[in-house]
Amino acid sequence: MSQDGQVDQAGQAGPAGQGEPASLWTFEFAALCAISMLAFSNISIFYGFYGHLTEIGIPPAWRGPLLALEPLTAFALRPFLGRYLTMGNGGRFMAAGFCLLALSLASYPLASTIPALAVVRLVHGTGFAVTIGGLMGVLMAILPREKSAQGFGLFSLTILVPYALMPLFVELLLPHVANTAEVYALAAPLMLPALLLVALLRKKVREKTRGMPREHLRRPEWSEVRQSLAQPGVLPLVTANLCFVAAQSIVFFFMRDFAVSLGAGNPGMFFTCANAAVITLRVAGGPLLDRLDKGRVLFWSYLWLAALVPLFAQAGQAVVLFGMAVLYGMGMAMSMPLTNSCMLQISLPRLRVFNANLLMLAVDAGFFAGPFLGGMLMAAGWTHTGLFDVGGALMLAAGLCILPVARQMRRTAQEQTSEHS
Repeated sequence: MSQDGQVDQAGQAGPAGQGEPASLWTFEFAALCAISMLAFSNISIFYGFYGHLTEIGIPPAWRGPLLALEPLTAFALRPFLGRYLTMGNGGRFMAAGFCLLALSLASYPLASTIPALAVVRLVHGTGFAVTIGGLMGVLMAILPREKSAQGFGLFSLTILVPYALMPLFVELLLPHVANTAEVYALAAPLMLPALLLVALLRKKVREKTRGMPREHLRRPEWSEVRQSLAQPGVLPLVTANLCFVAAQSIVFFFMRDFAVSLGAGNPGMFFTCANAAVITLRVAGGPLLDRLDKGRVLFWSYLWLAALVPLFAQAGQAVVLFGMAVLYGMGMAMSMPLTNSCMLQISLPRLRVFNANLLMLAVDAGFFAGPFLGGMLMAAGWTHTGLFDVGGALMLAAGLCILPVARQMRRTAQEQTSEHS
């Protein structure tokens, strides 16, 4: 998108809305959705990794760090990747990332000591960071701005579907394999169709970028990075996403053991119920997302989750917990698409890819902080009640971070309305 608000060849409509509305459903968008589903399928099966570490005899003090090492690796690489990712090279990053993912998944059955597991987790984190960095860079470049919330909502379903289905599928596989690590290895072949899709996508992206201005394809300078960080709303959004994902990861990594303690026959049903609610709401309400006061709705979504997560400990029965999972999914339904849409809306056009990776940096940090903190607290003798209280506090912190962003976006919308009236 050019600075004067016209529509560019990446399909981004300008803020003033000139030009024909860009289509959301293109080959590039559909391919990215499929690639994302395959990428996140290899992460969603690790909901029981803490239990796996327990089963193979890893000392309690090392379980949290090993659990967190994969997202910590991604977190450490993200700032470096963000400086080199552009619209034109995202496909190469994704291809390299999927190769590393396949290698790490196939290696889990061979890793039973702390050093071996650390190496595998490092490779896994590197592969995931490279894959998702390339994917998000291309997505931010091709997504029509006037349909950004709807686009992010639909795209996020490709992340949620694996989290809804894979835990349930893993539970069905576990009685037929020697241990959980063999299930991880079985996911390695899923990276092969992903590589084929990436190859097709790279060809389409090359065709799309041939006529684009050169400045749209070069990596940002450090002065532009500093400019991005100084933009009002960018750092509060990143901080809110960090707190939100840390809370979400506590629920994700420690819910299985809690559900089992309540007598759940298939603890994966918690994630199935939660994500079924998310998918239903996003499909049914997707077209409405871009008409909402995004900042305000995001704030209330975080507050809803802040009140709900501590109540998990009071469920008492598995069936009650699964009912609460539906309410949890309702709160989650708005969070991811609105966070990304807000970032797209407040970002300068040249810095959208970089800011998208800032949000992913927060995701990596959250997926490190949540399980690391949870593992340390469990090793110190805390119960799930305390863990869920911490999760609720983190959700509340996310809501407080969003308040200034919501006010800024409301003022901007009012000023634009006054200018056009």
